[in-house]
Amino acid sequence: MKHIPSMLAIALSGAASAQIFPVKPVRFVIASGPGGSTDGVSRIIGDKLSEGWGQQLVHDNRPGAGGILAAEIVARAVPDGYTVLVGTSAGLAVSPSLYKKMPYDPDKAFAPISLAGTQDYMLIANPATASSMGSVKELIAAAKARPGSIAFSHTGSGTGTHLAAELFKSAAGVDLLAVPYKNITAAIIAVISGEVPVSFVSIYSALPQVRAGKAKALAVTGEKRSPVAPELPTLAESGLPGYESRNWYGFLTTAGTPRAAIDKLNADILKALAHKDVRVRMTRQGMEPGGSTPEAFAKFIKSETIKYTSVVKAAGIRSE
Repeated sequence: MKHIPSMLAIALSGAASAQIFPVKPVRFVIASGPGGSTDGVSRIIGDKLSEGWGQQLVHDNRPGAGGILAAEIVARAVPDGYTVLVGTSAGLAVSPSLYKKMPYDPDKAFAPISLAGTQDYMLIANPATASSMGSVKELIAAAKARPGSIAFSHTGSGTGTHLAAELFKSAAGVDLLAVPYKNITAAIIAVISGEVPVSFVSIYSALPQVRAGKAKALAVTGEKRSPVAPELPTLAESGLPGYESRNWYGFLTTAGTPRAAIDKLNADILKALAHKDVRVRMTRQGMEPGGSTPEAFAKFIKSETIKYTSVVKAAGIRSE
């Protein structure tokens, strides 16, 4: 009989570990403000997860410092899977090369869960400019004829719109003048008004202006044509083989989280991404729904970090 207490403790422990995750509200820490694409990913997928779990899902917007503010919260959270980072390419693959000191080790602080989706950038031109630079080849030819004189707008040093253009410069062997703007709307207006002739901006933000005839689309930046604008060629098809630059979104949690919780999060996120309504809502925002194993997502983040570290170094980009 003296062994009964210990056996009971083991049984209770087993029952607790067998509880279905989650058994309390989950917090999604979003590396952007309300209303943006990252926020959209969190809410589109999070709503479906909350339905399946029967648990509240808290969306916590923490913009700032290239995604570092949001990431730090998750890096320092209790490693139980209840605090999840909704991160982006800028915060996860670019920030480590932009900032000399970070409040966490980007290689060790997180446990990747799954890629959520990707979103192409669109190379757009002012309609008047397009008369002489109406294609990627014409833009390259003009840039080579006038090095450093053709400007492009972007949304800040080291942002995705900036790095897509820097990657273009490297691939095409041209020199363009980078002009920063406060946000994506201002960067697009700069093209429409003729302040700058071209820009790389999110396809979701650019497409309404293109369809209204206020801007001309030259190409998209993904490895294949976008389903929301299949008539547009990729930059690879336009004379820059191998070019590919996309904004992407993904879910990570705190390093040290039990594998069972990570696997449950991964399985449920993949299930949510397979729902037709989720895929339709994401596609409407110009995104291609993702989905991956934790290991594949970790490998993807590493490869993207290597790529953009090279771009940042070659362009001499520094954090603002």
